[in-house]
Amino acid sequence: MKKLFGNLLAVGLALVVSMCNTTSIQEQEEQEYTEAQLGNEKVTVDPVSMEEELLDLVNDHRASIGENVLQESPSSYKYAEEHNQYMISHNKLSHDNFEDRASQIAAETNAVLVSENVARYYTTAEIILEAWLNSSSHKEAMEGDFTHTTLSVQLDKDGRPYYTQIFLKVE
Repeated sequence: MKKLFGNLLAVGLALVVSMCNTTSIQEQEEQEYTEAQLGNEKVTVDPVSMEEELLDLVNDHRASIGENVLQESPSSYKYAEEHNQYMISHNKLSHDNFEDRASQIAAETNAVLVSENVARYYTTAEIILEAWLNSSSHKEAMEGDFTHTTLSVQLDKDGRPYYTQIFLKVE
């Protein structure tokens, strides 16, 4: 009887923890969306201008910390664009299929290292840069030992932007 009670208690605790994690993730995502929109109500993002502005900010940041300025990798753009389309179609922020994407990019560009940053709903390049700098994994990618980059910005059906920036080290 004690064993049965102990097992039931463990299962119940696991359910509570998983429900809390799900709620926390959803709440965090909603909060991030709200924060991304603060002060930016009814702002329309021009994807082409945003790509240029954010790439400039990333390179300005890299230069300010003594890192090289990244060259653009036009051949990798299609992978960033496809990943944005994937995230939009699944209505989620993700790094799904990154290993496949990185392998294809490496094969086409002779890259020895590939990384990526993703974001969604942010409406200014400054806010995205700040968010990536406040995330250790995003900051590590942005400040890493890379030589090239590409960035795709695409809008979902509601006009909300999705971002995929890919970093490459080509020798």
